[in-house]
Amino acid sequence: MNSSPLPFAPPSLADAVWAWRCTQDACCSDLSMVNILLLQDKYHTTVAHEQGMLFRHYEQNDRLLGYAFPAGMQNREAIHRGLELIRADAVARRRPLRFCLLTSAQREILEEWAPGEFTYASDRGDADYLYRREHLAELPGTLYHAKRNHIARFIRNFPEWSCRSLSRYTAPEALHIAETWLASHEEDTPALNYELHAISRALELAEQLHLVGLVLYVGVQPVAMAIGSFISEQVVDIHYEKCIPTFRDAYALINREFARSLPDACLFVNREEDLNSPGLRKAKLSYHPQSILEKFSALPCPSC
Repeated sequence: MNSSPLPFAPPSLADAVWAWRCTQDACCSDLSMVNILLLQDKYHTTVAHEQGMLFRHYEQNDRLLGYAFPAGMQNREAIHRGLELIRADAVARRRPLRFCLLTSAQREILEEWAPGEFTYASDRGDADYLYRREHLAELPGTLYHAKRNHIARFIRNFPEWSCRSLSRYTAPEALHIAETWLASHEEDTPALNYELHAISRALELAEQLHLVGLVLYVGVQPVAMAIGSFISEQVVDIHYEKCIPTFRDAYALINREFARSLPDACLFVNREEDLNSPGLRKAKLSYHPQSILEKFSALPCPSC
């Protein structure tokens, strides 16, 4: 194998500082360092840092396969240099020059860089749901009437409710909620077990990953939790939101309280993708997203 210009390696906590600098204008959940780090085994993720840019490669054949778009540079000349580095890496490592998780704008730049070289496809299940924080915090107007009803019913039934911020003291209770949520499922699937493992790992590294979150209580009983992190100053990503099944209305309340706990500088909340799950899609649409960020894959044309 020829020497590659990109030193790809599994992501580590030490990568978080430089990776954060590369995502200051980002809004997509796949650019969250928390997701890159915690889901690396699931998606066989490797990263590289070169010329001020973050490079990623995925090798999970069922869902993510290929290079992500270089992050960290805004001008076309720098981005094109990054794409040339990816092309050289693909040649050196003898792997296909294919891309995944492209936004519409990135797709246009890729086509400008290599006209007619790729065919494109999108999967609705990969699209991120982006919401205005103030809408989730205030639930205004008739669109959110049902959410306000869920919250009113919860408060009426459990007037002794309270919230506490995620910390080393509340992390074990957040994990208990996730474990109880998993135990309520009839099927013990690998995907659910992996999610519980990722939640446990996130809570272990909460301080190092600068996680933000809340735990909702009824009296002293923890009943719901939300865990997120900042992709950039203006965008927070909700990684996990779980509720003990007997307190279903708690979802609406923990969602509202989490949005209210965020600083004013945070303008948007990314609630990630729905993975083509009908139930998840219905739940995410019920909060009326500001936008749905479509993602594309790019495969080399057979004739190129």
